[in-house]
Amino acid sequence: MRNVTDYEDGTDIMLNENIEANILPGRGRSYGAEFYVKKRDGRLNGWLSYTLARTENKIEGINDFNWYPSKTDKTHNLSIVANYQITQRFSISSSWVYYTGNAVTFPSGKYIYDSQVWAYYTERNGYRMPDYHRLDLNFHLKGKEKSRFKSSWDFSIYNLYNRHNAYIINFRESETTPGTTEAVRLSLFGIVPSITWNFTF
Repeated sequence: MRNVTDYEDGTDIMLNENIEANILPGRGRSYGAEFYVKKRDGRLNGWLSYTLARTENKIEGINDFNWYPSKTDKTHNLSIVANYQITQRFSISSSWVYYTGNAVTFPSGKYIYDSQVWAYYTERNGYRMPDYHRLDLNFHLKGKEKSRFKSSWDFSIYNLYNRHNAYIINFRESETTPGTTEAVRLSLFGIVPSITWNFTF
């Protein structure tokens, strides 16, 4: 890939009126393998897909001009989907997804200068967010068909086992051990049930 862009090392993106001056162009590369298996017929059907991949950037002015993982780099990406037709009107389906956490740049240490604490960074995107995974479940019930109207109900559970996947990780001084730094995980969604009524005419 040509003309990929990223912020140069040391860029402060907060309230930076000249942020475009800190964007550098370079090149990138992606490589890997994808596998996909699907069962179409029968009361039980579904598919399995798996991707093993690597995406890297190399930009002068970033990471000492060495290759580093792109923000979108995910080494493993796995999806499993299964559907089962219990009766003509009632079916159940589930899906499980798993992928490697995004590459991120976390501070490797800290130092004190002029009575202020500063974060110390080493390689670009040298750390990973925790791996992401969740299980979704859906129950589908068809309504009784009439000549002009059709309806159905979906009873769904998103993130069935209530996995608190990390959305953002921030760093702060520990509240229990002053002088040390702790990582704080922010998650957006736990388990989310829902009911949907579909109506067509």
